[in-house]
Amino acid sequence: MYLQLTKARYWLLGLLTPILFTACHVVLIGAYDQNVDQSIQQISTEVSTLLVKLEKNVDDNQPAENKYEKFRDTYINLYGQVENLKIRTMALPKYSKITEMVVLLNKNIHDLEALHKTGFTDKRLIETTKTLMETSLQAMLTAQNALKRESV
Repeated sequence: MYLQLTKARYWLLGLLTPILFTACHVVLIGAYDQNVDQSIQQISTEVSTLLVKLEKNVDDNQPAENKYEKFRDTYINLYGQVENLKIRTMALPKYSKITEMVVLLNKNIHDLEALHKTGFTDKRLIETTKTLMETSLQAMLTAQNALKRESV
């Protein structure tokens, strides 16, 4: 009788253990945050608009319109938005990876600004810069979309 109870316990434990492990959900990154997603989208739109303006000015043979001074306020606005996004991501639990992406985005915008100060007169340079910025922003939006799907 005792042997049958012991076997039954092991059988029950063997049955429940996988169920317990499948019920566990390990979260390595924070939950989706709509404000973060919207901020990234807004920054993406502004960076894309800036780069399209630069390309258009080169296409229209108006390199003087690409002078850094004409875009200074745009950069200041972008820095403010990125700083606000960084503060938001730092305040969210398990958002350290997203915060790292925001810090990298900030560095990329600083690099874009430094390059802009040297002058954008060649469309190939603008296209290369555009590709790099799009890649950075796309990675951030992909991460947010993955979090969005997981929370549904």
